[in-house]
Amino acid sequence: MAKNIPSLKPKALIKILKQNGCQFYREGKGDYRLYMGEIECLKRIVPMDMGVGEMSPAYVLRIFRQFGFTDPEIEGMIS
Repeated sequence: MAKNIPSLKPKALIKILKQNGCQFYREGKGDYRLYMGEIECLKRIVPMDMGVGEMSPAYVLRIFRQFGFTDPEIEGMIS
């Protein structure tokens, strides 16, 4: 299990995701934006709440998991 995941602002998390192949998909309802990542020939679309000041480590980990990143990949992204 990935450890030492920091709490992040939405823009910082988006920057990390874009560096690892994810891209903006479309606007959602309210403060949500949908981002898309293609992992192992599967398109995964994940909603992200842009209205929060800072995302908790559990929320950040959940987003990484929804995109299908493995523990070593996650630790490489945040270090």
